[in-house]
Amino acid sequence: MINYLVNIPSALWAVLIGLSVLSVALIEKQTLGFYGVGGIILISAIKSRLVILHYMEAKHAEPKWRFLYEIWNFTAAAIIIIGHYMTMAKVAS
Repeated sequence: MINYLVNIPSALWAVLIGLSVLSVALIEKQTLGFYGVGGIILISAIKSRLVILHYMEAKHAEPKWRFLYEIWNFTAAAIIIIGHYMTMAKVAS
């Protein structure tokens, strides 16, 4: 009976909603200050990884394709975070 009530897409959707709420809470309360944006980008990277693997069915793809998806996700998040902090360092000086 439980298997019918809680399936993988529903649980994943709940996780994505929880991560979205966490992102909003981090920005609204500004608890992390300068590092809050980095946290938001990392949460976004986690969310995009979950969507790519589960909703786009990349978890069933060949290992080389999964590797490319992972590298793309990591690289995009790293470029955004590095760009943000370089800009903030330039503004601060």
